[in-house]
Amino acid sequence: MSEQYKVLMIEDETDIIYSLAQVFENFKHIKFIGSESALQGIELAKAERPGVILLDLHMPRMSGEEALEELKKLLPETKFIVMTGWEDGETKQRIERMGIDAYFSKPMDLEKLVTKIISLLMIKNEVKNG
Repeated sequence: MSEQYKVLMIEDETDIIYSLAQVFENFKHIKFIGSESALQGIELAKAERPGVILLDLHMPRMSGEEALEELKKLLPETKFIVMTGWEDGETKQRIERMGIDAYFSKPMDLEKLVTKIISLLMIKNEVKNG
């Protein structure tokens, strides 16, 4: 497995980006990229073409939901994990209808999140190589 997988996190809370970046330092085949804004995250996604994008729903200027709509058009093959600290059933159902691959409420269980990311990368790799 010499391929490098890419994971992009779009999250306005820098401590969450930092925590996950620390975890992924131990994975030599995974490049972790963090963005503190949706607009910057979209540009990074275009340039890096990550296998998995983690996306916070509530961010200033452009919401995660708006970013998700745009990113799904740009990168239909990418897997998406949505995260939020503002859970409500209606939002969750609407987001799930947009075709996400996982939904996590904050605070997140990092071990479960990392396990989900890795499983999505493996699924994406199987489809690509299958």
